[in-house]
Amino acid sequence: MELPKLTLADLARSGHVTRWHSVRTFREQTLAEHHYMVSRISHTLAKRIFGKSIDDTGLLKIMDYSLMHDTPELLTGDLPSPLKSHIDEVCEGKNPIDQIEKSIAPWLHKMKRDMQQNHPEYLAVIKLADLIDALVFISAEGMGEHAEGVVAILRNQFTNKLKEATKTFPQYDWTYAQQVCSELLEKREATKLAFEIRK
Repeated sequence: MELPKLTLADLARSGHVTRWHSVRTFREQTLAEHHYMVSRISHTLAKRIFGKSIDDTGLLKIMDYSLMHDTPELLTGDLPSPLKSHIDEVCEGKNPIDQIEKSIAPWLHKMKRDMQQNHPEYLAVIKLADLIDALVFISAEGMGEHAEGVVAILRNQFTNKLKEATKTFPQYDWTYAQQVCSELLEKREATKLAFEIRK
Protein backbone atom coordinates (compact mmCIF):
# COMPACT_ATOMS: atom_id res chain seq x y z
CA MET A 1 0.00 0.00 0.00
CA GLU A 2 1.36 3.38 -0.99
CA LEU A 3 0.81 6.29 1.38
CA PRO A 4 0.08 9.81 0.09
CA LYS A 5 3.08 12.14 -0.08
CA LEU A 6 3.33 15.37 1.89
CA THR A 7 2.65 18.42 -0.27
CA LEU A 8 3.47 22.13 -0.07
CA ALA A 9 -0.02 22.68 1.37
CA ASP A 10 0.84 20.22 4.15
CA LEU A 11 4.06 22.11 4.89
CA ALA A 12 2.04 25.30 5.32
CA ARG A 13 0.31 23.66 8.31
CA SER A 14 3.55 23.40 10.30
CA GLY A 15 2.48 26.48 12.26
CA HIS A 16 -0.48 24.51 13.63
CA VAL A 17 1.27 21.27 14.58
CA THR A 18 2.53 21.39 18.16
CA ARG A 19 5.36 19.59 19.89
CA TRP A 20 5.92 18.39 23.46
CA HIS A 21 2.45 16.96 24.06
CA SER A 22 3.88 14.61 26.73
CA VAL A 23 5.50 17.45 28.73
CA ARG A 24 3.63 20.25 30.48
CA THR A 25 4.71 23.64 29.16
CA PHE A 26 3.75 27.26 29.72
CA ARG A 27 3.18 27.66 26.00
CA GLU A 28 3.12 25.46 22.94
CA GLN A 29 5.98 25.20 20.48
CA THR A 30 4.92 24.71 16.88
CA LEU A 31 6.74 22.58 14.37
CA ALA A 32 7.39 25.72 12.30
CA GLU A 33 9.07 27.43 15.28
CA HIS A 34 11.20 24.35 15.93
CA HIS A 35 12.26 24.08 12.28
CA TYR A 36 13.17 27.76 12.19
CA MET A 37 15.21 27.59 15.39
CA VAL A 38 17.07 24.43 14.35
CA SER A 39 17.85 26.12 11.03
CA ARG A 40 19.29 29.22 12.70
CA ILE A 41 21.26 27.25 15.30
CA SER A 42 22.58 24.84 12.63
CA HIS A 43 23.72 27.77 10.50
CA THR A 44 25.61 29.31 13.42
CA LEU A 45 27.15 25.98 14.46
CA ALA A 46 28.22 25.12 10.91
CA LYS A 47 29.94 28.48 10.38
CA ARG A 48 31.76 28.26 13.71
CA ILE A 49 32.64 24.55 13.63
CA PHE A 50 33.53 24.12 9.96
CA GLY A 51 34.91 27.61 9.36
CA LYS A 52 36.37 28.10 5.89
CA SER A 53 35.97 24.42 5.04
CA ILE A 54 32.25 24.91 4.34
CA ASP A 55 30.94 26.92 1.40
CA ASP A 56 27.56 28.55 0.79
CA THR A 57 26.25 25.41 -0.91
CA GLY A 58 27.02 23.38 2.21
CA LEU A 59 25.37 25.96 4.46
CA LEU A 60 22.26 25.95 2.25
CA LYS A 61 22.06 22.14 2.40
CA ILE A 62 22.25 22.27 6.19
CA MET A 63 19.60 24.98 6.45
CA ASP A 64 17.31 23.31 3.89
CA TYR A 65 17.35 20.00 5.73
CA SER A 66 17.03 21.74 9.13
CA LEU A 67 13.92 23.57 7.95
CA MET A 68 12.23 20.26 7.10
CA HIS A 69 13.86 17.58 9.28
CA ASP A 70 10.70 16.80 11.29
CA THR A 71 8.21 17.33 8.43
CA PRO A 72 6.64 13.84 8.80
CA GLU A 73 5.31 15.06 12.17
CA LEU A 74 2.69 16.94 10.15
CA LEU A 75 0.95 13.55 9.88
CA THR A 76 2.41 11.48 12.72
CA GLY A 77 2.52 14.17 15.38
CA ASP A 78 5.50 14.63 17.69
CA LEU A 79 6.14 11.13 18.98
CA PRO A 80 8.08 11.20 22.28
CA SER A 81 11.67 9.97 21.86
CA PRO A 82 11.28 7.14 24.43
CA LEU A 83 8.34 5.79 22.41
CA LYS A 84 10.40 5.85 19.19
CA SER A 85 13.17 3.94 20.97
CA HIS A 86 10.73 1.35 22.35
CA ILE A 87 9.14 0.84 18.94
CA ASP A 88 12.60 0.34 17.43
CA GLU A 89 13.43 -2.20 20.14
CA VAL A 90 10.16 -4.12 19.81
CA CYS A 91 10.43 -4.17 16.02
CA GLU A 92 14.10 -5.24 16.19
CA GLY A 93 15.39 -2.35 14.09
CA LYS A 94 12.60 -2.48 11.51
CA ASN A 95 10.72 0.51 12.85
CA PRO A 96 7.41 1.04 11.00
CA ILE A 97 7.51 4.75 11.87
CA ASP A 98 10.71 5.08 9.83
CA GLN A 99 9.02 3.33 6.91
CA ILE A 100 5.97 5.59 7.12
CA GLU A 101 8.16 8.71 7.26
CA LYS A 102 10.18 7.48 4.27
CA SER A 103 6.98 6.84 2.33
CA ILE A 104 5.27 10.18 3.00
CA ALA A 105 8.42 12.33 2.61
CA PRO A 106 10.74 10.50 0.18
CA TRP A 107 12.51 13.76 -0.74
CA LEU A 108 13.47 14.25 2.92
CA HIS A 109 14.79 10.70 3.09
CA LYS A 110 16.85 11.39 -0.06
CA MET A 111 18.28 14.61 1.43
CA LYS A 112 19.32 12.73 4.58
CA ARG A 113 20.80 9.80 2.63
CA ASP A 114 22.83 12.19 0.45
CA MET A 115 24.23 13.90 3.55
CA GLN A 116 25.01 10.56 5.19
CA GLN A 117 27.02 9.57 2.12
CA ASN A 118 28.74 12.87 1.33
CA HIS A 119 28.75 15.03 4.47
CA PRO A 120 27.76 13.10 7.62
CA GLU A 121 29.29 15.91 9.67
CA TYR A 122 26.38 18.11 8.52
CA LEU A 123 23.91 15.72 10.15
CA ALA A 124 25.94 15.84 13.37
CA VAL A 125 25.59 19.64 13.41
CA ILE A 126 21.85 19.45 12.72
CA LYS A 127 21.31 16.89 15.51
CA LEU A 128 23.22 19.08 17.97
CA ALA A 129 21.12 22.08 16.90
CA ASP A 130 17.97 19.98 17.34
CA LEU A 131 18.97 19.09 20.90
CA ILE A 132 19.97 22.68 21.70
CA ASP A 133 16.57 23.96 20.59
CA ALA A 134 14.84 21.30 22.68
CA LEU A 135 16.95 22.20 25.72
CA VAL A 136 16.37 25.93 25.33
CA PHE A 137 12.61 25.53 24.88
CA ILE A 138 11.98 23.10 27.75
CA SER A 139 14.37 24.92 30.10
CA ALA A 140 12.37 28.12 29.57
CA GLU A 141 8.85 26.77 29.06
CA GLY A 142 8.70 23.41 30.86
CA MET A 143 6.59 23.03 33.99
CA GLY A 144 7.12 20.67 36.93
CA GLU A 145 9.34 17.76 37.86
CA HIS A 146 8.74 15.86 34.64
CA ALA A 147 10.02 18.80 32.57
CA GLU A 148 13.08 19.01 34.83
CA GLY A 149 13.72 15.32 34.20
CA VAL A 150 13.40 15.88 30.45
CA VAL A 151 15.95 18.71 30.65
CA ALA A 152 18.38 16.34 32.40
CA ILE A 153 17.84 13.69 29.71
CA LEU A 154 18.35 16.25 26.93
CA ARG A 155 21.56 17.54 28.54
CA ASN A 156 22.86 13.97 28.66
CA GLN A 157 21.89 13.35 25.03
CA PHE A 158 23.58 16.58 23.96
CA THR A 159 26.78 15.67 25.83
CA ASN A 160 26.83 12.20 24.25
CA LYS A 161 26.21 13.54 20.72
CA LEU A 162 28.92 16.13 21.20
CA LYS A 163 31.40 13.45 22.30
CA GLU A 164 30.39 11.29 19.34
CA ALA A 165 30.86 14.15 16.87
CA THR A 166 34.25 15.04 18.39
CA LYS A 167 35.42 11.43 18.10
CA THR A 168 34.01 10.86 14.59
CA PHE A 169 35.10 14.19 13.09
CA PRO A 170 38.20 15.26 15.08
CA GLN A 171 39.31 17.70 12.36
CA TYR A 172 36.65 20.20 13.50
CA ASP A 173 36.41 22.27 16.69
CA TRP A 174 33.21 21.01 18.30
CA THR A 175 33.67 23.11 21.45
CA TYR A 176 31.66 25.80 19.65
CA ALA A 177 28.54 23.64 20.08
CA GLN A 178 28.84 23.83 23.87
CA GLN A 179 29.47 27.57 23.64
CA VAL A 180 26.35 28.14 21.53
CA CYS A 181 24.27 25.99 23.86
CA SER A 182 25.51 27.91 26.91
CA GLU A 183 24.94 31.27 25.19
CA LEU A 184 21.33 30.39 24.45
CA LEU A 185 20.61 28.85 27.86
CA GLU A 186 22.35 31.39 30.07
CA LYS A 187 22.08 34.69 28.20
CA ARG A 188 18.51 34.42 26.99
CA GLU A 189 17.43 37.84 28.26
CA ALA A 190 20.70 39.77 28.00
CA THR A 191 20.00 41.63 24.74
CA LYS A 192 16.40 42.37 25.64
CA LEU A 193 17.36 43.71 29.07
CA ALA A 194 20.23 45.77 27.64
CA PHE A 195 17.77 47.37 25.18
CA GLU A 196 15.20 48.11 27.91
CA ILE A 197 17.60 49.75 30.38
CA ARG A 198 19.48 51.77 27.75
CA LYS A 199 19.21 55.53 28.36
